[in-house]
Amino acid sequence: MALVVEGLGFPPEVRAALAGSAEERKSFADDIRQMLAVAEEAKAAGYLARPELKLQTELARAFVISQAYFKQQAAAGVADPEQAITTAEIEAFFKEPSTPAQFEAFVGDYAKHRPAAERDAPVTEEQRKKLRDLYGRRMLATRRGVAAGLERDRKTQLVILLQQARLLAGAYSKELEPRLTPTDAEVNAYLAAHPELDAKAERAKAEGILARVRAGEDFNKLADEFTEDPSGKGKGGDLGWFGRGMMVRPFEETAFALKPGEVSNIIETQFGYHIVKVDERRGQGQGEEVHARHILIQWPRSARRPDAPASPRTQASAAVGEEKRNRVLDEIATRRHVQVASDYVVDAAAAAPPAPQPEPAKNPAPKPTTRRAPARRRP
Repeated sequence: MALVVEGLGFPPEVRAALAGSAEERKSFADDIRQMLAVAEEAKAAGYLARPELKLQTELARAFVISQAYFKQQAAAGVADPEQAITTAEIEAFFKEPSTPAQFEAFVGDYAKHRPAAERDAPVTEEQRKKLRDLYGRRMLATRRGVAAGLERDRKTQLVILLQQARLLAGAYSKELEPRLTPTDAEVNAYLAAHPELDAKAERAKAEGILARVRAGEDFNKLADEFTEDPSGKGKGGDLGWFGRGMMVRPFEETAFALKPGEVSNIIETQFGYHIVKVDERRGQGQGEEVHARHILIQWPRSARRPDAPASPRTQASAAVGEEKRNRVLDEIATRRHVQVASDYVVDAAAAAPPAPQPEPAKNPAPKPTTRRAPARRRP
């Protein structure tokens, strides 16, 4: 595990967190164990025989070895990639009978895994030229790395293992979704067992404030007194001018449906209960903007993730999903006999080399993240 941390090239702050916390080290080890377990499940299901995954795992191996070779060359004083692998050598490589077909497979994989907005566009000649240089340089570096024995280096072997496991686990994750998705009954049971997530008091508070607004009390004063959005506190809940696409959808739809001076009913977003008032409007069509205020009463916060704004049901669903995920993946890890040491040492002061990546095609299985914000979206 110490070699894994070193080989993955984490930034200093991550290494420091791992070095200073046994809990962080155990959590990271658990993540590795679960990923390896899902990868083993994918292998048992025949995923490695799929042409796309076979290609990607081979590329992952090649790029890790080539990265190790270039690092070795840099340590020997060869900093320029052109010195390590010359253009003439790349041209000779592409004259080998098997290279053109292998390169076309590489380009096809690259095109398939580009961002969605670019996926339907053809690969340009300029892009092909860059990919050709990348592919030739990496493949030749892989050959030399293997000849130099770098493939037998334990740290390199571990990085290859993890990169290939990441690809397999990402591809197999869709098979697991039905077993990991919380059901309505499970979410309801979680809410019933966690009364701290009950939002009845917050709803009643918002309804009481709205009643006072409807009775004629000053919206700005009520906002200063009650809003739980720090950005609007002391400013009468003022959000300034904003256009479409700048706020979360329920808030935006409500604001743009109001006339100047109108106040909304209570609306719900992931941040809580809102009462919205529009002061002014300007522009038309796509350029239309509103100047609005709001009073926010936040959802009760989960003790698990107090900084993550979300409705009680969303919080319950996330908690149930995490419990199911850990239970299912631990069961797979046990069945596949996957063991990972959780007690290991991380040197926070050690230099962290760049993490080798199976580029340019990637198929990770990212974990969901949340962002803290008032009603406004952040770029």
